[in-house]
Amino acid sequence: MISTILIASLLVGPGSVFLASQVFHLPEDTLKRLTPRVLSFAVGAILGMALLHMLPHALVQGEVHSVLRTVLAAILFLFLLERFQILRHCHEFHCAEHADMPTRIFLGNASHALVDGIVLALAFQAGSSAGWICTLALVGHEVPKSLVSLVLLKEGREDAVAFLWNLIPSLFTVVGALLAAIGLAFVKPMTPYALAAGAAFFLYLALADLVPRHRKTTTKPEAIWQAGLVLAGAGLILLLPAHG
Repeated sequence: MISTILIASLLVGPGSVFLASQVFHLPEDTLKRLTPRVLSFAVGAILGMALLHMLPHALVQGEVHSVLRTVLAAILFLFLLERFQILRHCHEFHCAEHADMPTRIFLGNASHALVDGIVLALAFQAGSSAGWICTLALVGHEVPKSLVSLVLLKEGREDAVAFLWNLIPSLFTVVGALLAAIGLAFVKPMTPYALAAGAAFFLYLALADLVPRHRKTTTKPEAIWQAGLVLAGAGLILLLPAHG
């Protein structure tokens, strides 16, 4: 299991950065059109993963009220982290808040990658199929984020420097995944509450970060694309067996 989680975390972390670097030189208009579509698919898959696999597994293995209190506490904790800009990243090209702050981008990406790795390892606790779908959903989120980071970091810097500023924090995905996988192997009673916290992260990411970006004014055809891809992401999770 740990070797599988390691491979998946490499795909989500460094793999997403390498993939983003390959499409980085596409016209910016194309990137701006593709980014919300990829994120739309990620929203559906992430919501489905949290509500249909991670949370049900947590409720079966743990005491119901304790699991739900964990979800609430984790959501509030994530809100505070983002409110005080400890856990923060950007999906906007030419973001004035981040453009001249490479350290903020680095720390935001590193902290987010660490949490991604932990949640990825937890998803595999719900089954191999669930883990790999989670991997796909996280890649769908991380590639657009890496693209935006590359655009922001490229301003005034060499391509190689921007790439390294993006690649190094992505390695924290591997760190988080291995820490969670090894930790849960020794502390089995904590598994349902760790799954609950992971589901809370996915719910917060989808509903508080990604969904609000879809409320911006857009054309009707683009809205149809985005809605269809959200449903496709959720539908993919629905096709998984109930217990991964």
